[in-house]
Amino acid sequence: MSIWNVMRSACKCCSVFAVVCFLGALGTPRTLSAQGLELNGGWSHNTGDFGTDGYEVGVAWWFNKRVTLAANYDSIWDNSTLTSFEFSSIGPVAVNSYLQNVLIGPRVFFSTDWTTRHKFNPFGEVQFGASELSQKVSQPNAAASTNSGTAFSWMLGGGGEYLFNPHWSGRANLDFLRTHLENRGQSRLRFVLGLTYTFGARE
Repeated sequence: MSIWNVMRSACKCCSVFAVVCFLGALGTPRTLSAQGLELNGGWSHNTGDFGTDGYEVGVAWWFNKRVTLAANYDSIWDNSTLTSFEFSSIGPVAVNSYLQNVLIGPRVFFSTDWTTRHKFNPFGEVQFGASELSQKVSQPNAAASTNSGTAFSWMLGGGGEYLFNPHWSGRANLDFLRTHLENRGQSRLRFVLGLTYTFGARE
């Protein structure tokens, strides 16, 4: 299964996402605080495969001041050698990893008098989608070996954000990401640090 299949699946998910947002907009009062479209992006790190780093972009729709439906895309990679020393005559072995995640699901914010007063909003989230991992193993005087796989994945976690003003905020996520590549489960931690912009003013 190629990333194009993943993207086609993502497009189907986004179509459903758009329909849900449209119906939610019809059924939700326009005066409701924090309603509107949100765009976000930032730096992303996943454990596993020597640790992969890259970027994350996403979009979300606020149904009310506590609940959003969010879709995220991660593009992260790593270039590593298996060891720091050459233990054999074959020379150093290099591993190039490239991981992509397409995920969608609800994000729920929690607030108290203290969090509202300090403009801090903790949240929890659960998302489902697909992940694709591509790897290339290369060594001197030998042809490189490549392989890739795509599979279902899910994510559970949360984080917090700080409101700079009614539109901009800084956000940090820490999630447990479970991929199922090669019909085996892989557990990863996902950390994202980024910025969000909401078109509708937030309190």
